[in-house]
Amino acid sequence: MMSTALIFLSEGCEETEAVTTIDLLTRAGIAVTYASITENPAVLCSRGVVILAQKTMSQVKEQLFDVVILPGGVKGAENFRDSPSVIEKLKQTQQANKLVAAICATPAMVLQHHNLFPDAYMTGYPTTKSAFRLWRDERVYYDKPNQIITSQGPATSIDFALKIIEVLLGKSTAAEVASGLVLPNGILNYTD
Repeated sequence: MMSTALIFLSEGCEETEAVTTIDLLTRAGIAVTYASITENPAVLCSRGVVILAQKTMSQVKEQLFDVVILPGGVKGAENFRDSPSVIEKLKQTQQANKLVAAICATPAMVLQHHNLFPDAYMTGYPTTKSAFRLWRDERVYYDKPNQIITSQGPATSIDFALKIIEVLLGKSTAAEVASGLVLPNGILNYTD
């Protein structure tokens, strides 16, 4: 059965993090759905790029996905934080023991704010470090017991997406996707 991913989009979300994750997960053969958290499918991102979402919140709120993903961007993170539907979807995903992934401002502004993973180690945008009780200063961090992947920012989007692929489909699939990307040193190494 094909793995499934839901990537939420919100006005002000970070387009690099959203699009990179959509692209790499699709390359891995994951069925990716990107959905606006409102009923407007046209999402104006943090740098002025407009992404046309495939679905809206009302169309995905009852579906269960293998991973639910939140890109960052301060305004986007605020919108995720303030959306009862997003928080309910995260809780539903967590209760089903499925994966949650968040990058940049969203680990602090959404996950920490709502205390969704009180025992999880996380990372996030470096200036948000004080918001975390259990911080990891890593480009991407997977807290396996809590089924949560977090990452630091736009330049770690590739690390973030590859870690999601690795967790869902295995290291060999992540390595296969990584091999076509011409990765610089420092990004997850799948050549060991």
